[in-house]
Amino acid sequence: MKNFLFTILLSVITFNNYSQSGTSSPYSFYGVGTSTFKGSIDNRSMAGLSVYSDSINLNLTNPASLSELKRVNYSLGITYDNLTFKSENANENSNSSNVNYLAVGIPTKHFTFAFGVIPQTSVGYLLESTDETVIPNVIDRYRGEGGVNTAFFSFGFKLFDKISVGLTTNYEFGNLNHITTRFLEDVELATRLESNSSLSGLNNVYSLLFREKISNKLILHATYISSQKFELGSNNTQTLSTYSLTNQYGGDEEIIDLGAMNLEKTEITVPKFQTFGLGLGVDTKWFVGAEYKLVDGGGLNNKLFELDNVEFKKGSKFSFGGFYIPKYDSFTNFFSRLVYRAGLRVEDTGLQIDNQSIKEVGFNFGFGIPFQGFSSVNLGFEVGKRGTTNAGLIQENFFSVRLGMSLSDLWFVKNKYN
Repeated sequence: MKNFLFTILLSVITFNNYSQSGTSSPYSFYGVGTSTFKGSIDNRSMAGLSVYSDSINLNLTNPASLSELKRVNYSLGITYDNLTFKSENANENSNSSNVNYLAVGIPTKHFTFAFGVIPQTSVGYLLESTDETVIPNVIDRYRGEGGVNTAFFSFGFKLFDKISVGLTTNYEFGNLNHITTRFLEDVELATRLESNSSLSGLNNVYSLLFREKISNKLILHATYISSQKFELGSNNTQTLSTYSLTNQYGGDEEIIDLGAMNLEKTEITVPKFQTFGLGLGVDTKWFVGAEYKLVDGGGLNNKLFELDNVEFKKGSKFSFGGFYIPKYDSFTNFFSRLVYRAGLRVEDTGLQIDNQSIKEVGFNFGFGIPFQGFSSVNLGFEVGKRGTTNAGLIQENFFSVRLGMSLSDLWFVKNKYN
């Protein structure tokens, strides 16, 4: 465990470098990038359900669930994505990888707290368009990278025997880098506009969890999660330059005076959301649940890239999923102790381009593999699509492989014998 804790600390130091290559989606151009975090690997294998909680795993999207944690937990998640981009004219493929989260949860006598780092969104695209209707032909190339990370501190406790409450305070930080380059056919010099934004802000997430045994073994789970809208402060710079395509001298560079346009310091509004969840299950046997998340519109506008054909409207997500364990305490059959998970999510991202709503659909499944007592390895998969080919847009078909580590330990235990 000490070696694992050292690994977490080392990873946090270099976390910002890892989290910047978490997507290759062209839709990451808009706002602050595409969302890369939708829960821990075990939750995501159930379509991202946050209503379920237990005593040995961290639920990173529902702080009230921490009240159920009985053992110290170290969690790590990584994802590999394979994407196929489909347009009216061509198909392309791309791969990306991402660290999903690094987190530690620690139960005490009266409450449980957790802390960690999460890459919340990611920017990573490379696009090119050619205008052959003019002479010389014009080639525009668009490239972006960066994203928003979250350093969080959560705590949860039982308000009453069946009701728990929780609070997460998030410090959001990150950088966005967008570069637009224009080439003219047979012209020596190209023109480049580079925009950089340094983001930071604070927000809180509140949650309520209700667990009631409605029969001898059957347990009802219900939850409500909410976050108010908040502002991400953005410190911006822009540089306009020309450069030689043959690396010869001849380029110039000019820093644009954004202060004169009131764009040096701006704010990006992140809208509030609400999540309602309900589920039924038998501890250590099975669970099935559903959730609905509603996100307000009008946020995520980056004033450096205001586009007439782009809007951020109300978004929503419906998730349905669960798990099944044949026999968690089997000594003779390894496969009987596995946790089999599956789920379906249908999401309207709220992003609208040329009057086309950008939606996502994903089918999830996965396995929890126990080892060394209460620790486990969680393997998850997702098959789905994002976007549309209407109005000249791009549809993404994706296949994701996710790996999570959930390591449990006991702290603060007094020895009964010397």
